Amino acid sequence: MRSVTVERTAVSLVREPLVRPFGFKGMQINELWQTVVKLSSGAHTAVCPSTQSVLWADADVFSMYSQDESNMLMHRTTRRALELIEGRTFERPDRLIKSLIPELCEYASAITGTKVKETFVLNSLVGADLALWSLYAKENGINSFEGIIPEEARDAMSRKHSKLAHIPLVSYNVGEKEIRRLLDNGTALLKIKVGKEPEWDKERLLSIHGIAKGYETPLTTDGNVKYYLDANGRYTPKDLDNVIDFACKKGFLDRIAIIEEPFPEEDETDVSRFPVVINADESAHSAADLRNRIALGYRSVALKPIAKTLSVSFEMAREMHAAGGSCLCADLTVNPLLAEWNKQFASRIAPLPGMNAGCVEVNGDENYKNWKEQIKRLPQGLPYSYPRRGAFCCTRRFYAKSGALFENNGWDFE
Repeated sequence: MRSVTVERTAVSLVREPLVRPFGFKGMQINELWQTVVKLSSGAHTAVCPSTQSVLWADADVFSMYSQDESNMLMHRTTRRALELIEGRTFERPDRLIKSLIPELCEYASAITGTKVKETFVLNSLVGADLALWSLYAKENGINSFEGIIPEEARDAMSRKHSKLAHIPLVSYNVGEKEIRRLLDNGTALLKIKVGKEPEWDKERLLSIHGIAKGYETPLTTDGNVKYYLDANGRYTPKDLDNVIDFACKKGFLDRIAIIEEPFPEEDETDVSRFPVVINADESAHSAADLRNRIALGYRSVALKPIAKTLSVSFEMAREMHAAGGSCLCADLTVNPLLAEWNKQFASRIAPLPGMNAGCVEVNGDENYKNWKEQIKRLPQGLPYSYPRRGAFCCTRRFYAKSGALFENNGWDFE
């Protein structure tokens, strides 16, 4: 592959309002900033948007500032990254991105006044990362997603699923009517928020199981709807034992595909003794973090190429595959173009336990006020695909065109 020199960089910003305030970690956001990065090599130009989520990336930073101030701090970190990229020659985008992280962590910590989590920096790098991969593809005549997968990650990304199970979020306030609507539409994997309080969680799970047990799906190996429990670090080991024992007694333990982040990030409990797959998310900021989680018995990971960079996600996929585990691709309430990047990644990784298909979370269509306007910015010839019978179809065209991700799109700016 030929090396690429980034001759010019530019950045723009689009503020996208949400339909309603979105609650997370006890705080709320009402809009998401789309930082758009433009990179030019002379012969080629690549333009890619990213979705900033300071609340998700580093809740401590978000709590110290207003929503706008915290967003601007992340945006400034992106601008600093572009200053470091301009004029650089690289052979592979992931190696360039990796070289930037230490300096950007120092920079972001200085401007925020606190030691930032690495995820804050990775989130700020998404637009630059995707633009680098796009520029790399154009410079080297690559027109497929397979063509940009690093050799060391190819075994981990060798699948070609015909379908991707869509993962809807069942938050605390989602009622029976909405759950039935999801299941009537073919949902096979319900992402259920738990961690409110063990006794409340048990009753909530029993209620949802009472509804879901009446449905069948071809997207799982046993035909049963599966549950993906997201505890957001709110359990103790005793709490988790309590909930698992309850699920066993009530006959739905086999329905639980994964339990995500049951313990606080700093907790280093060995989870290998639990009779369910424990999934890493917020605690795995990097491949090194993931290796630590794997050593503690974690056997799956929520990959976020649209939130932690494609570069880091390739590395994480390789690590989990080497450990014999599985992955899914989670959302960050991203725009439609990033949702398509996520689908391309998710379609190539091993499925979660008990699933007959890959898994991807998409919720932007439910949360953005101007979702349909954002769809118009997709590359020509790339209509946005919605799930049918609970799944996105990965057709021959889906793979042949690689989602038209390397083509010009409507996010360009002067």
